[in-house]
Amino acid sequence: MEDVFSHLVFIVNEHSRRGRQVVRTLRKLMKAYNYTYGIYRTEYPGHAAELAEVLSKEYSPTSLLIAVGGDGTLNEVINGVITSLVRRPVSYIPTGSGNDFARSHDLSRSIEMTLKRILLKSAPVELDVLFYSSDAASFSAVNSFGFGVDGMVIRKLEENQKKQHTGKFAYLLSVLSAFFEQQSFSLTLKTNTDTYYFEDALLVVCCNHKFFGGGIPIQPLADPADGLLDIVVAEKVTFVQLLHILYKLLTKESHLNHPKLHSYRVSSCSLHIDPPQYGQRDGELIKKNVSQIQVKTLRQLFWL
Repeated sequence: MEDVFSHLVFIVNEHSRRGRQVVRTLRKLMKAYNYTYGIYRTEYPGHAAELAEVLSKEYSPTSLLIAVGGDGTLNEVINGVITSLVRRPVSYIPTGSGNDFARSHDLSRSIEMTLKRILLKSAPVELDVLFYSSDAASFSAVNSFGFGVDGMVIRKLEENQKKQHTGKFAYLLSVLSAFFEQQSFSLTLKTNTDTYYFEDALLVVCCNHKFFGGGIPIQPLADPADGLLDIVVAEKVTFVQLLHILYKLLTKESHLNHPKLHSYRVSSCSLHIDPPQYGQRDGELIKKNVSQIQVKTLRQLFWL
């Protein structure tokens, strides 16, 4: 790596699960390596994206940007780099609660082990990210974004200030709670070849990786390198049917065989949601302000 990078740029979310001790740990570990480095702390939501955009333009190609935090931090850094229009790899040290990206790529939760892995790499890997555009906003998502029940779950977690403690089982408990509050909505899904209409949808998720919600294998066959996006739609079910689906989801990963669940693999699509629903992108809340959405994939370099 010494022939590729000479400087490391850490963008650290100190508000992530282990964030307060991260900076101290990084400074201690970097004493063993012959690299210059800088540490930039995020101060508010969206700050990591702002930092990544500025730093991506400011630093030369011999500097490596490293997101340090949870999936939301990685999401922001990727969005900032894409907005900068500078094609460069992004690396990642997971210190959050969900860590679905890290789980999908078998990244260690140890800062020491992950840093060592980063510094031993000699070339980047190119992966897909999801790109979403609407009249209200446009952004990229690394793992997934969706509307309906999962958006309601994130809203409830934020209201209760419990996002620091989310994991697979905590998320599923929140799903059970959100189920009784979530109203069904109409969904029109248009692909390059077909149009699908659902009168009573509870959830639509666009996936790029297998996991979401802190380790839930929502689409076991999702491949972040195939140039395609995976879509999962859940229609309205009874509470008993929901329990059956969740059991299959956790034990056999055969939930997509259920007649109320539908999956599609496409290169691009459009979604029309009526009425607008709460959503999430990599575990961060999307407000009820979009109804017509265009989705495709972009290619992004990662240093993993």
